[in-house]
Amino acid sequence: MHTVHTIHALIATTAEGGGSLESAAAKAGETGRKVAMSMIALGFAIASIVLAFRRDFKEAAGIFAIGLVAILLATPAGVNVLHDTVNSLFAAS
Repeated sequence: MHTVHTIHALIATTAEGGGSLESAAAKAGETGRKVAMSMIALGFAIASIVLAFRRDFKEAAGIFAIGLVAILLATPAGVNVLHDTVNSLFAAS
C-alpha cells in the first residue's frame, strides 16, 4: 500500500511541475506580447518624428505599415487570422 501512495505522490509532483512549466510558458508569451507592443510604439514614435521634422512621407508611411503588420502579428486575434488564412490556402484536401 505504501508503494501505491508513493506513486500517487510522484504523479502529483509531476503534474505540478507540468502546470508550472505551462504557467511559465504563458507568462513568457505575455511578456513577448508586451515587448512587441513596446517595439510597435517605438516604431510609431520614430515615424512621427520623421514625418514632423524631415517631411519624408514615404519613409514615415513605411514605418506605419510595418507597425500595423507588427500589431497584427502581436495580437492573438491577428495570429488566429494568419493561421486560418494559411490553413485555407495550403490545407491538404
